[in-house]
Amino acid sequence: MPRTRPTTKLGVYGKYDFNPEKAVTLYNESKIQNQFYIKTPNWDVARLSFELKGIQSNREYEEVTKEQGRMRTHSHEQFQLNEKRLKEADRQLQTLWEDFVDVNDFLKDCELKENESNATKENEKIKQTEYHEKITKLDADLSLLCGFVEKYEYTIHKYTPFETVLTETINNSDIYSTIEDLMKRCDSLLLAQVEISEIEQQKIQEIESIRDNLMESTKTALHIITGLNNDLSELQVRYVRAWEECLKWEKSITTAKSYMAANEMKTSCMLDAIYHVYSLIRKRRGEHPKFLRGNVGKQLDFIKEEAGIMQEIHHLAIIKLAKENMSLAAEKGSVKAKPLIFPVSKKPKAFGF
Repeated sequence: MPRTRPTTKLGVYGKYDFNPEKAVTLYNESKIQNQFYIKTPNWDVARLSFELKGIQSNREYEEVTKEQGRMRTHSHEQFQLNEKRLKEADRQLQTLWEDFVDVNDFLKDCELKENESNATKENEKIKQTEYHEKITKLDADLSLLCGFVEKYEYTIHKYTPFETVLTETINNSDIYSTIEDLMKRCDSLLLAQVEISEIEQQKIQEIESIRDNLMESTKTALHIITGLNNDLSELQVRYVRAWEECLKWEKSITTAKSYMAANEMKTSCMLDAIYHVYSLIRKRRGEHPKFLRGNVGKQLDFIKEEAGIMQEIHHLAIIKLAKENMSLAAEKGSVKAKPLIFPVSKKPKAFGF
């Protein structure tokens, strides 16, 4: 295969870019050289013809082009799938954030109810203690009254002589009908006076206690409400700041992901292009690729070396044709393309990829 763009003219020995009348001379000259000699044609072996090699190279190039198109389609599908997954992840993040807000509100309500239930429990315990004290006091009063009744009966038996006096008083009085009525009324008046005084003092103490408890409960509730309002304001400010920070980081992460995806795609395309050029040069030389796709440095060194060889060959061809007073551009029927010249001191680019 020639190292320059082929023309429509074919040489005697199946070599492009040579005139038929010069083919035999060039073949004899190339036999003296140790390299770059022209292979002797075999007219009876069709598989070594240059046309079949060109067709095979075109088929390989078409297969590689199809594979490259398929890989590009696959990468585009993967990119769309990744975008869909990113949107799904954003939607799940939003849902989780809403669930978090709901759970947080529920926990706050539960904490408030727990505080209220604890306060109610403490109040009920205080009331239970007060009722227990009252019951104990009533039991003591009942015991005292029982003793009083016994002492009263003993006094009645002791002072039975006075009964006659009471009977005569009842008989002579129109207000009292019986002795029991007289005694009950006297006792009831005395007991009522004592009980009224005690109940009055007790009620006054209960009213003062209720007033103090009410003031204390009001102050406690006021402090709790004030603290909750302050906590709510602080949480609202933190929520707004956290939301702004989340939006900023979300935007930064989206930009970074897009840049990384685009950069990775460009890098992959350049690696594919370099490996494709390296594989074409190896196949043109009849060899299999030696370096793997990831070994970019050695591939570029090989391409650079091959480009230097092509430049040197082109230079030698120009010198040789100049000695024969001929020009490649002036040949009849030849369409010569501009040769590729790479600098020796720098690595060549991957042929426009």
